[in-house]
Amino acid sequence: MCDSERNFLNDEEFDAMLQSGLPEVPPEDIVQEVTPWHKAIYRALIGIAFNTFTLNFLGLNYILPAIASILSLLGFRSLRRENRWFRACYGITLVRSLYLFAQIILNASIYQSDFYASGLSKLLTAGSLGLLFLLFFCLWRAFIAVRRKVGLPGSAPGALWLMLWYAIILVMATVHYTGLILPIVMVVSYVLMIRSLLKLSRGLDEAGFAINAAPVRLSDRALTWLILAALALGMGCAHLFSGAYPMDWQPEEAHSSAEVSRVKEELLGLGFPEKVLNDLTEEDILACGGALQVLWDVQDHPVNRGHYLTAQEGTVSYTTTVYDVQELRITGVAVELPGEPESWRLFHHFQWVVDPGFTGTECMQLWPAWQNNEGWTSGGELTGRLLYDQAGQTLTAPYAFLGSRSYTSRSVFWGEQSSTDIFAAFSLPDSGENHRGYVSYTVDEVQDGCIISSWCNYTHQASTLQYPARTAMDVRMEGGGNRSGAFVTVQDALQFFPNNGSPELIG
Repeated sequence: MCDSERNFLNDEEFDAMLQSGLPEVPPEDIVQEVTPWHKAIYRALIGIAFNTFTLNFLGLNYILPAIASILSLLGFRSLRRENRWFRACYGITLVRSLYLFAQIILNASIYQSDFYASGLSKLLTAGSLGLLFLLFFCLWRAFIAVRRKVGLPGSAPGALWLMLWYAIILVMATVHYTGLILPIVMVVSYVLMIRSLLKLSRGLDEAGFAINAAPVRLSDRALTWLILAALALGMGCAHLFSGAYPMDWQPEEAHSSAEVSRVKEELLGLGFPEKVLNDLTEEDILACGGALQVLWDVQDHPVNRGHYLTAQEGTVSYTTTVYDVQELRITGVAVELPGEPESWRLFHHFQWVVDPGFTGTECMQLWPAWQNNEGWTSGGELTGRLLYDQAGQTLTAPYAFLGSRSYTSRSVFWGEQSSTDIFAAFSLPDSGENHRGYVSYTVDEVQDGCIISSWCNYTHQASTLQYPARTAMDVRMEGGGNRSGAFVTVQDALQFFPNNGSPELIG
């Protein structure tokens, strides 16, 4: 600029020219670096809000709490050097976040349902809830401390009201409140409380409050990616090492006594299916000694979705589902035992004639004869085992669980129902061939002329893609239909009229 031009501008005009070349408002990231209070407290408060309300679809009931915990951690981490109350908020948030992250990882394991039903889970949940109330108290005291620091009145009612709000929510959950008006009032009041805290934060900004963010070794971005990586690794390990039952597979023992051979010959002579008979334990074979007669029924079932076939009859067209492959064969066998009262030994045997690939857990749910008709009663303990072949050798294992289990299921049509059924829970190896097994029990007659109706519901896990992880047994106890998420269920029944020595199969 030449001297004549420089002299032409007075000092005020020169200053105005310089100011006009600058933006009116600095970029947001620069503002946040200059005032870390704004960024940190907003993260903490938004994290608290997200952790309160979740949406139970598309996995948001797991994603939103995880995001909320990370936001709160990052916020309180920056504020922890400001005063002891913010430091306490950070410690409490860290402990609650670790518990949440552990739950997210545990949910990828089939043992998560057992944990949540345990006393330890209830104790930890109560502890986490207690820490939440303590967090609000410390947040209240922290706001009072910083307001006094800048000469403002020492009050922060929004944080204090949060404790009362959660107490009311806890009472509503305890009494199973089902009304609509009170929840709406609670949502509106919560929004107002969070808004009040944000307003307090802006008031501190306007009063010139500033903090020196606590020094950290990891940036916020690096810490966030580290947490996400740890969660992904933990969930992967939980799925890999806890996605199926540990099974005790052992080579089948080849010894057989003369008595076992004799009873087998008797049963074969009465028509007992040889493939099923060869899979029975010696104890189950001997339990059929002196058999009077044998009935059996076999059905093949598909576990695939099949394909649709459209046919035309005159002017009417209809669509049916066609299954080219039926992978699962279920055989029901009934053996009449000697003695009085009338007694039958029932067998439900399954065999995979086509390997569908085994990715997790399987389950057989039985509705025994005494459950379907009061004319029969239980005549002894449940028995059974699993088998498969590999490299010319047969391996066997007991069930991971075999017995009765009482449970409560919920249905859209039937509401809440309490039941007690027989379950055989297990996992099959994704190797070898001819995977099979059976469950057996005895029924004794209570009233003459009653039908024997014994049902077997076989649930197969068809996919590894599920979160949280559930077992096939969990699905059946939850009242899931024949296709529920990663699971598919087929039903088979052994039904007949004893008819005093001339039994008649049904179906």
